[in-house]
Amino acid sequence: MTEREIENADRSTARERVEAELLNGTLDFDREVERIKAIGEPTRFIILYLLAEENQMQSGELADQLDRKQNDLYHHLNTLEEAGLVGKFRENQSRVYELSPLAEEFVPQLVETIHNRANAV
Repeated sequence: MTEREIENADRSTARERVEAELLNGTLDFDREVERIKAIGEPTRFIILYLLAEENQMQSGELADQLDRKQNDLYHHLNTLEEAGLVGKFRENQSRVYELSPLAEEFVPQLVETIHNRANAV
């Protein structure tokens, strides 16, 4: 077995461990990784922070807060929605965004953890 094949086998074993121990064999590994990638993009991270703090925001409000055009944000909002992190509904002529139930479970904790680290420095 070549060194590369050994490395690939080790990665495969580690992935299997994550899938079994962390994801309990019920959650999709690639889907969870995509969720984390969605959170890690700066604009999307800010959107999640704002929604965690404000509960609900219209797309225009988000655009104002980010000093961006609404159309520029839809890609980010759609990515967050596809990742299962935000939901949206219509209120009159506006789209209103909020954290999904899944995101409500951990985004406020993530924000609090980061805030606590900033205060500790």
